[in-house]
Amino acid sequence: MANSKKLTLFGLIGITMAFFGTVRSVPTLAITGWTQIFYMLVAAVLFALPIALMSAELSTGFQEEGGPQVWVKKAIGEKWGFVTSWLLWVQMFFGMVMVASTVGVLFGYVINVPHLSSNNFFIFAVILISYWGVTLLNLKFDMVKIAGNWGSIIGVYIPFVVLVVLGLAYMFKNGINPAGYLANFKAGDLLPNLSDLGSLAYLSGIIFIFAGVEISSVHANNIENPKRNYPIAVIASVILLVIFNLIAGLTVANGVPMGKMELSNITQPYMIFCADLGIPSIFVNIISAMILIGVLVQLSAWVLGPSKSMIKVAEDGNLPPFFQKRNSKGIPITFVLLQAIVISLVSVMYIVVPDVNSAFLVITITTTILYCIVYALIAISAVRLRYKAPDMNRPFRLGKGNGMMWFVSLLSMLSVVITIIVSLIPPSILPASFSTGYVIYQVVATVVMVGVALIIYKFKKPSWKKSD
Repeated sequence: MANSKKLTLFGLIGITMAFFGTVRSVPTLAITGWTQIFYMLVAAVLFALPIALMSAELSTGFQEEGGPQVWVKKAIGEKWGFVTSWLLWVQMFFGMVMVASTVGVLFGYVINVPHLSSNNFFIFAVILISYWGVTLLNLKFDMVKIAGNWGSIIGVYIPFVVLVVLGLAYMFKNGINPAGYLANFKAGDLLPNLSDLGSLAYLSGIIFIFAGVEISSVHANNIENPKRNYPIAVIASVILLVIFNLIAGLTVANGVPMGKMELSNITQPYMIFCADLGIPSIFVNIISAMILIGVLVQLSAWVLGPSKSMIKVAEDGNLPPFFQKRNSKGIPITFVLLQAIVISLVSVMYIVVPDVNSAFLVITITTTILYCIVYALIAISAVRLRYKAPDMNRPFRLGKGNGMMWFVSLLSMLSVVITIIVSLIPPSILPASFSTGYVIYQVVATVVMVGVALIIYKFKKPSWKKSD
């Protein structure tokens, strides 16, 4: 609308920071010790910035609702557009299991029974209860509207700031902890240890911090002077995210004893910092409850978000009428219930994989691989559309000619290939006996998720298209 208020440069930086500010990924960053600085810079420069800049050009040039699916469809055809929307939906199966697993860990601390946080069967049960709970609530109520922004403020921003403040206070008081992940620093610690290839798998988990970076591009049309301000906002946001995450990651690496990091347990560093700084343990229970609220609000947002975009794809004729059903509130009932069933099945990983740490990392990596395929399709589409639609008005454009777009696209493709290769290396925290199973699982999960989309598209029928 002509009179809609434009976002300021600082407004867009704030929105982007809000989207990626989360305490959940801090342990995955911290477990890599000093190497996290290298990993974070690689994730930001090779992964986040290229995707964000390409997405900005695409979203300002092609303003229809649908984002990546629309860009890919216009560039390389409807089939790959469908694959894109399908992958953005199915990655949620793995991502939401990972997010829901933290509910069990946090709940153990809220009720003062912390040993439950490492009990696989307890985590599995809580994933089922929490995800089905928010699913059924969302069928009756608009939970995101009810929770509003306060869910993010209580569950994400306050805990993140508190973690950074406590971590810095601990570091100022104690210096470098000789028992922590930052002890005995050598210059070589800043680079990955190539003699332990399994440690490279953490790069995939760290890259996941920036997964979804294309979403902020939806605001590119609504910012003052996008040609100048959007790249400044994206670069500033990424730099700030790197700084905040590294402060949190380094202080947590300093506080947690070597070999004791619990990836799905964000409460662990709060406990260590509070005990050392003389803060009453009730504070940890309160912080755990706050983060728990944030996680449940995030689960609620994801229950309906991807399914709403998938039902549009279904109504275009890509899926049978069975998938096009809505309840009386217009909620895509088939998608919502189907994703709850599949998420329940994926969560069985918490019973099959030896410990909670390993299951958490394995599922994080699966989600990252599926995102990488989407980003490869976006990179191909960004270049293709320069030639298919050269006269398209692009309020934000990467370079005057096509050279800059080729460079950014190839950089993005390189990061995607590296990420997928690294993701297929069995993580060093997995037992040796599980290594072969890990590779088979990642390959099969990826092939099945892409293959199902291609098979559905191949056999789709004209009669599937919903009549207006």
